[in-house]
Amino acid sequence: MASNDPTVLNIVDRQSLIHVGSLDSFDITEGGKSAARLILEYLDKPDPDKLHEAIDIYEDIIPNENFGGEYTALEWLCRYFLMDDKKKQDIEGIPAVRSFKNMMIKNDHDNLKTYLQYKYHIVEYGDGDNTELKARMRFLEDYILFNNPDRERWETTRENIERLALKSGMEIADVGCGPGYYSFKFSDIVGPEGKVYAIETNPRHLEYLEEYVSENDISNVAVTRSSFEGIGLSPDIKVDIVYICSLYHNVYAAFTDAERDSFVGSIRHALRSGGRLIIVDNDLVTDGELPYHGPYVNKNMIVAQLHYYGFKLADSFQFTPQRYGLIFDMVDIPESVDRDIADRIRHTVNVNSSGSLIRYRIIGTATSGYTVRGKRCGRMMYEGLKEDSEPKLKEAYRMFEELYPKERVGDDYTALMWFITYYLADEDKKAEMTEDKLTRFYAGFFCDNGYDRLKTYLLYKFHLELENDNDPNEDTNYDYTGKDFPIPTINEWNEFLIFNNPNRFMWEKTEEFLAETGIKEGETVADIGCGGGFFTWKFAQAVGERGMVYATEINEDALHYVQDFKGEYGVAHIRPIEAKMNDCTLPEDSLDMIFMCSMYHAVYITDIEFVKDDFIASLRKALKKDGRLVIVDNNITDRGVPSYYGPGICPELVIAQLQYYGFRLVSEKYPIPQRFVLVFKKEEA
Repeated sequence: MASNDPTVLNIVDRQSLIHVGSLDSFDITEGGKSAARLILEYLDKPDPDKLHEAIDIYEDIIPNENFGGEYTALEWLCRYFLMDDKKKQDIEGIPAVRSFKNMMIKNDHDNLKTYLQYKYHIVEYGDGDNTELKARMRFLEDYILFNNPDRERWETTRENIERLALKSGMEIADVGCGPGYYSFKFSDIVGPEGKVYAIETNPRHLEYLEEYVSENDISNVAVTRSSFEGIGLSPDIKVDIVYICSLYHNVYAAFTDAERDSFVGSIRHALRSGGRLIIVDNDLVTDGELPYHGPYVNKNMIVAQLHYYGFKLADSFQFTPQRYGLIFDMVDIPESVDRDIADRIRHTVNVNSSGSLIRYRIIGTATSGYTVRGKRCGRMMYEGLKEDSEPKLKEAYRMFEELYPKERVGDDYTALMWFITYYLADEDKKAEMTEDKLTRFYAGFFCDNGYDRLKTYLLYKFHLELENDNDPNEDTNYDYTGKDFPIPTINEWNEFLIFNNPNRFMWEKTEEFLAETGIKEGETVADIGCGGGFFTWKFAQAVGERGMVYATEINEDALHYVQDFKGEYGVAHIRPIEAKMNDCTLPEDSLDMIFMCSMYHAVYITDIEFVKDDFIASLRKALKKDGRLVIVDNNITDRGVPSYYGPGICPELVIAQLQYYGFRLVSEKYPIPQRFVLVFKKEEA
């Protein structure tokens, strides 16, 4: 394959090509926490020595940890607090610096105190729904990172901007501008004859941008609301540059194909002839280099994808290992190619279309995302249960049956069909449907007390509680706020409902891929990320009482289901274990098989490299010499084929990565387009 082919990715080591998760417990170090405590102590009782101690800590840990994170901003604040009034007055002559200072010190430093307390777990979130506080924390996190007055220190901002070759009079769309760090720098460069569109989706950022523009009387910046459907510019607006900084990793990973098509299509529509698309994002770095503290995406993945959207790489720059810039010319959209997967070399991945190689859609979130047809089904079922109406329930079943192969594959549609059948069944049929112990436990959870949990789930998951939602045909997606019922509870029930769904076989062909595992009586196996125990119970039946099944989870709520089930039915050869992100916590050389279903994508996409290294090392350590590692995950489907409704990953990425960790692929199976099964053996070290 030609080395200059933009559609071929070479996998050269074990690092993931993309990371979009949050480190949280892994990026909160003792040094960072100690410095935060010192700043809080100063704010409570001003003592300059506290600030000097904090500065000494930051000087020691910058840039040795948390590259591009909040440390330089917090050190800047420490130095600001130590300045005399004259120097403070001088630097506050810069509007962006004055705004940052005001945001941090207003209301007796409330924002700064809140950020330090919750970011560093000095104060923990209380019980119940903390949606508003967490939204505020997300804004403060963005604000402190992006509008950091000392951002130049880690990003080489000036060099990046100089490479963009901006000119007076240009019109620029700053897409995903956050609190406007680059928007207002561009505003100064393009001058009164130019225009900058500061484009955002986050309401808190939009509010801040509007206040900043008003307070500083800026006439050449237009604050613009965007969405998944496009960048937000009206059809008659044309720009010279579309600029996207620290955002495209989300476009790549979290958007559906349709959302990304619309989004990138709106960029093409907004660019005038000769205009350019500029993407700045965070790179993965080689061993020995300090990684950027947050998300990253391999730049070649972006180049390969945008090739199919009609963007040709014209130039690139990279002034630090952690940060790159890509400058694209808009060209004709090429015809896609069709390469045979079977002919792929395992250390390369051929990018065949504009589809992403991974998808990270978080399931069980507050925003339901149901289509109009899905909402109609949910409403019909809810009304049928409330009114004890057999005709309505039968109609809801028919509607779900028609819909489930077409959208949200693997979501709750087939589970809700099971509950309709159960509700309408006579007592003999109910007993037959719940003969399996895990199914009986599942039915009891949702159906006891007059189906109260199931009704509550339908009410809030399908947003039927909204007073203004009088038209079931209205195509509107609402973001449930948790006002009447806690969002975490709905999310927990959603995961249990879909993962332990007795109707999984309808969409998944469960038994077909379980046969691929080769599980035998008497074996010791581990169900990693066991959820509510669906596969744990199947494995327990397969290995029998002479075997053992370890059910591991980091989600305590999910593990409780397994523990409760084990206790209720006395299944002695199931052993629930609370695992860690970086350690499966299983005995050394003990397992015949490790099974991971719908989980490896999270290891690949959301685990930072050293966390992933430790986790996979713990898997190798726990496997016996001839042990098997079985990965079942959600495939990236071809255009026109419904995708699994949650996250997914191209199997070639999994295969290529695990080779570098010492696992040899022995079989692969694709029972449905949305699912794959990969079986590996541990190679000798």
